[in-house]
Amino acid sequence: MRRLHVGTALGLPHAHEQREAAAPPRGLQVIGGGFARTGTKSTEAALLRLGHKIYDTRSILECKHADRWVKAAQELRDGKDDELKTLLDEMEQRGYTATLDFPVNLFAKALADLRPQAKVLFTTRNLDNWYRSWRDVNEVLGVFVLRPWSWLVAFGFTEPLCEAFGFEFIVARYPDHVDRVLPWFERVRTLPSLDPEGSKERWIDFHEKTRMALVKAHGERVLIFDVREGWAPLLAFLEVDDANLAAEPFPRVNDVQSLKTVRKVMDFIALFLPLWPALILYAIYALTRKKLKTA
Repeated sequence: MRRLHVGTALGLPHAHEQREAAAPPRGLQVIGGGFARTGTKSTEAALLRLGHKIYDTRSILECKHADRWVKAAQELRDGKDDELKTLLDEMEQRGYTATLDFPVNLFAKALADLRPQAKVLFTTRNLDNWYRSWRDVNEVLGVFVLRPWSWLVAFGFTEPLCEAFGFEFIVARYPDHVDRVLPWFERVRTLPSLDPEGSKERWIDFHEKTRMALVKAHGERVLIFDVREGWAPLLAFLEVDDANLAAEPFPRVNDVQSLKTVRKVMDFIALFLPLWPALILYAIYALTRKKLKTA
């Protein structure tokens, strides 16, 4: 079955693909250790300005790497890194020079071990605000674990991947957490890893343990970065001397509202799914009939 192009479905620009395809591979230069909703989209925009090609969650799905990242996580748990090395080599051959966002950030320590010349960037923000935003975006993107979209997109890979890192991230499933309003249309009733009491504390603890492990292993190579600090610390860390760029406002990208709008559209499409084939057939019939009359 053909998989849905995630960036298109979400109405987000494919910034990765907007870079010059002819640019030669340069290897992994920036490793993102920060979690999603910590300014990673603003950081992505900044890194794109600096000529990087970003590997993130969309890349995992579009490159059909989901199962392989799960395997890589399970191997790391068992003290091996064969699959991670293979994935990294393939990423570099595709021209990716930076990684960002969850769940690729969980591999930051291991990727830094494999690429000692790369810089490690840990984006952060107020943790209470981070958790609230993280929960909101999971609620919006939860559409991909629901019918009919779950028939097109395999989005449940985060569960076994996080398990391999010792963290329980349960994907919402029918009937425990999901209401099946119609045979082809579902709605999340509760987010099992984000709604129960203690979820906030559990996620913040996971965030902090990930940060501390990264700093302990590669402290001299790690920048703890808050996008509110602007260009200066990022440019200095990446050893980029560009006075004009430093004078510009740092990118501010917050896509939650646009995601919520797209989510409403996707729910509308899904709710009336059985009608769309009939409407398409009728449109084809009407256009064909019109052409025959004018011929």
